[in-house]
Amino acid sequence: MKAVGFDLGETLIHYKNISNGSFQEHFKAALMKVINDLSLQHIDDDLIIEGEVILTKYNTRIFPRDHEIQDIHIFSEIFEVWGVDKSQLDDAIGSFFSFFQRGSELYEDTLEVLTRLKEKQVRIGILTDVPYGLNKQLVLRDIAPFHCLVDTLVTSVDVGWRKPRIEGYTLLAKQLGTTPDQMMYVGNEWKDITGANRSGARSVLINREGAERNWGQHLTLKSLHELLSHLS
Repeated sequence: MKAVGFDLGETLIHYKNISNGSFQEHFKAALMKVINDLSLQHIDDDLIIEGEVILTKYNTRIFPRDHEIQDIHIFSEIFEVWGVDKSQLDDAIGSFFSFFQRGSELYEDTLEVLTRLKEKQVRIGILTDVPYGLNKQLVLRDIAPFHCLVDTLVTSVDVGWRKPRIEGYTLLAKQLGTTPDQMMYVGNEWKDITGANRSGARSVLINREGAERNWGQHLTLKSLHELLSHLS
């Protein structure tokens, strides 16, 4: 294999303060952080609830979608309801996501395995479906500890579509200088495996919990360390 693509959340990193990768239960606290950081003292409990309702509408765990949106679209909608000047949108977006990203941690095997792949001259890419249209500059916060080891980062916002659509895998392979059939793709969810299979990539499930999961993956790993012996 000339290249390995990875999902990001729950594959290379996880948010230690978020259970099951879901932001939903923390919407109010994250919105309160935005209100405090931007000194939006006129926002009352009813407006916070309206903000939560808007965010819920874009929760793909509840309302799956193929197409992707941008974070600025979601927060423009919230600001419209809140009656806040949209000149503060970028600050609001950064504040909201920082609530979650402050708990970002690498899995213990991430750095070593990416380093070994780089030593083997295997090209490394990330294809990630971002939560709530998270922009690439903020995604870069999460991969800062290993950004130098990654050849390309593709987000669902870049592609315009979410997994399991194949467009992201095709773009990832192209940016890695190869084709999907010469690429492994490692992820932890059904959509990661299904999209990889549809694109022609070799699908690899990272199943750290060891639960029974058969989504048609070519290979199942309990640790990323096991990947190194399957590169031929």
